[in-house]
Amino acid sequence: MKLKTLIITLSLAFVSTNALTQALPTATESKPTGDAGIDYNLSDKGGEKHGVWIRVYADGSLYYVGSFNSGKPEGQFLYFFETGELMSKIEHPSSSNSTAQISAIHYRKNSSVQSSGFYISTDDKEKQARDGSWGFYDEGSKQVKQETYSAGLLNGPYWIKTKKGSLVEEGGYVNGKLDGLKTTYYDTGTVRQRINYVADELEGDFQVFYISGIPRIEGNYIDGKENLIWKTYQEDGVLEQITHYSYGNRVKEIRVNGSFEETFADGRSKEEYTYRNKLRDGPFRIWYDLGGYVIEDFTDTETGEILQRQVLVGTQVSSEGEYVEGKLNGPRYHYNEQGKITKTEHYRAGELLKTD
Repeated sequence: MKLKTLIITLSLAFVSTNALTQALPTATESKPTGDAGIDYNLSDKGGEKHGVWIRVYADGSLYYVGSFNSGKPEGQFLYFFETGELMSKIEHPSSSNSTAQISAIHYRKNSSVQSSGFYISTDDKEKQARDGSWGFYDEGSKQVKQETYSAGLLNGPYWIKTKKGSLVEEGGYVNGKLDGLKTTYYDTGTVRQRINYVADELEGDFQVFYISGIPRIEGNYIDGKENLIWKTYQEDGVLEQITHYSYGNRVKEIRVNGSFEETFADGRSKEEYTYRNKLRDGPFRIWYDLGGYVIEDFTDTETGEILQRQVLVGTQVSSEGEYVEGKLNGPRYHYNEQGKITKTEHYRAGELLKTD
């Protein structure tokens, strides 16, 4: 076995050559298994892994080095990228303390910490499951995420932050599923959403906010379906719309304030009305079911590159006019499919006065 080659490789990976030499038993104590000169693997009389184990990549560079005790990993294991940088540092408890957690630090190739936390042993002696608190870091080794595990499942609180340290999201898991309140945030720190979960399903109150903190949407879920009364608001806090749901089915819609648009199946405008205090109040338009979206080429003015975009063509308004306090008021124009006015109706407070 080319032990000298392995010792040189280990020294390049910042592992003490002397310490490694002292840890390796002599050939008379235990015969290595695997390909001589590539892996150095020791076993006890029962065939269990026992003693120092060294694994390398196909090109001979060091993959990991560590020790086993009667089949169980013990002490420090070091894992390396094929290019030689430290990939992971795993600290196993002594074989007599099988319930203790296994500490771990995982690195990127640039030596920054990628994640750190604890594992526990599983029924498979060589596999572990995340357990307890785990931290995740950006390339500057600054923590941007924290999760809580129990025997490999997400179980407990978590949070996500930006690189600048601002909170993006926080919530919790129970047995691997979202459970309880999940809150997301704008970059300014104000709340974006508050969502409640039970076993990964939306359940209970649901809220969306404008960046100013004013509510945008308020509603309720049951078994993942919209339920009861939902409300939407304008940015100034004025109530916009009330919608009644029953187990995911829209039962009733009340338009309160603002502009509302109905569309055809492909997204083309069908009707547009303005409401104030639950009454139509302001301009309106109604469209023919004509036209559609086409793809056209255009030139990017900055790069000169030929790109494509979707353009709506061939649409036509069929009529338009205005409401005042729920009643037609003023002229209402009617158009043919070519856009020519075919009729004009004149209203006052909902009463038709004349037709041109």
